[in-house]
Amino acid sequence: MNFDYKSVSYAKKIDNLLAYYNTSVALAQALGITRMTLTAWRDNVQKIKLKNQDKIDLLWCKYIFLPNIDGEGKTIKGIDLGDFLLEPAVMEKTVRNIAAGSLEIETGTQELDFNAIILNNIVPNNFQATMVLEVQNIFHVTQEITQNFQVKIDSQKIKDWHKVLMRGLIDNAGEFSIKQRVLPNVNTQLTHPEDIKEELKSWVAEYRNIQNLSDIAKSHYHFEMIHPFSDGNGRIGRLIILAQCLKIGIKPPIVNNSNKALYYVLLEYTKINPTPLACFFQFCSK
Repeated sequence: MNFDYKSVSYAKKIDNLLAYYNTSVALAQALGITRMTLTAWRDNVQKIKLKNQDKIDLLWCKYIFLPNIDGEGKTIKGIDLGDFLLEPAVMEKTVRNIAAGSLEIETGTQELDFNAIILNNIVPNNFQATMVLEVQNIFHVTQEITQNFQVKIDSQKIKDWHKVLMRGLIDNAGEFSIKQRVLPNVNTQLTHPEDIKEELKSWVAEYRNIQNLSDIAKSHYHFEMIHPFSDGNGRIGRLIILAQCLKIGIKPPIVNNSNKALYYVLLEYTKINPTPLACFFQFCSK
């Protein structure tokens, strides 16, 4: 199963989507652009800006790729960790890639800028203090997890990780949200604030003895639907994936801007079938 949707040209993606939507008007409306803009894109894909590439990718992954994916409910074990923990240089680079990728899909912070801060202590131009904190925080907590991945993953540990992740960024870092949260463009009801504590306690019990990537995919979807914090839920959810993978001895996936569209589509689809997300995680850990 090839998850490298970026290898498909935007000209082909647009043609595929035109066939799905039947008319250029319908596709233009779905993309939030004019029909003339869509025509210009077909003539010259270089005119498509990054944010519009993301829109095309999301629609293509959802309506073209997903219906053709293997939907069999098989168990995906994951790739053995091997000597990862015994190779400091490899582990350090992987930690940076995981942290940078997770932050990139949330804030747009590029890996080059991330590494400038972490490796060279250089603050890129136009970087605000909060942006530097975002980089430092996620790197530190990712590093901590790789060094102490055998700890019990429970509600308090998740709150502790969130406190480090969002330190200096929000007032309630490390505390559950007291307000209702909403996921954009997703018709899913998140856990009510009054039920977060008990729902997360049930989540901990249900996924205490995960065995493979299929279990991790189910766990990740469930956690994101609880969405216990006011901000940083995606990042903390992917940090949990890292801890779970290391705990059972398999390579963790690296999710970043190059695969985020498919990640979001498969995450939503996990409520129907977790196998595609598990396969995606395995692909992203090679």
